Amino acid sequence: MASPVQRRSNRVSLTLLLEAAGIDSHGQEFRAPSRTLLISRSGALIALNRQLKPSQQIHIQRRAPNETHRHAEARVVGKFGEYEDGHLYGIELLDADVDIWGVEFPAPTGESMASMLLECSYCHARQVAYLNELELRGFEINRGVARSCKVCGVPSIWIQAAHEVEKKVRSSRSRRAPEAPKPTPPTGEQRDRQRMRLKTRLTACVRQAGTEEELAVCEDVSPVGMCFRSKRRFDVNSTIDVAVPYSPDAANVFRPARIAYSEEIPKAGLFRHGTEYQK
Repeated sequence: MASPVQRRSNRVSLTLLLEAAGIDSHGQEFRAPSRTLLISRSGALIALNRQLKPSQQIHIQRRAPNETHRHAEARVVGKFGEYEDGHLYGIELLDADVDIWGVEFPAPTGESMASMLLECSYCHARQVAYLNELELRGFEINRGVARSCKVCGVPSIWIQAAHEVEKKVRSSRSRRAPEAPKPTPPTGEQRDRQRMRLKTRLTACVRQAGTEEELAVCEDVSPVGMCFRSKRRFDVNSTIDVAVPYSPDAANVFRPARIAYSEEIPKAGLFRHGTEYQK
């Protein structure tokens, strides 16, 4: 799938319910339901059952009852295909300071092992989080991460953010916070974080333009890349977008990467790939 807008931050695969309004390509005013498939700090890929023209402006507003105060003007970058409930359009926010998604997009950290969209289990603030080794181990075991919340002002448990679903809006009190992770302190000599690789069995999702998504098994991950096994072979030096950890029922953060090496695993009928994250 082509990138809908100029990439200024990581893209998050997340469904947010919207209402879009404007004038369609036939000159008719409309106000229709829409939803996001991908979001970034500056734009999104949305599904909308209306014909639009490139460069035209539309108004979008969140539909979730507790999010209707979030709205923004956007420009249609272009059409990027068809979807089950409409056309796919890339849009760019006209005001980069408008927080319509309710998601914080901090800059990546040098020691991060994985990227996820996490949500505070108390105030429901959302943030693209870059997990270090201990946090990733804690999430793999407990499905939650203990970290400080700037909104709450105290440490809290952060869980993977969920998609918004039609006719099913989650109550702010409906989620139970998992037990706090209890990571084991590192032992032995101080390791070089840039070279450290964490062994794991997390599920990964690999995307490449013009092909179907590929679910894969992540063998290890480091701040600079990851190794995964998949049924399909990816060419060396080709570019992909990869999300790890990946969950089909929750938001996922896709990072651009380059295939550094590829080798066949004959007995398993699979291929092992090493990747390097792209900045």
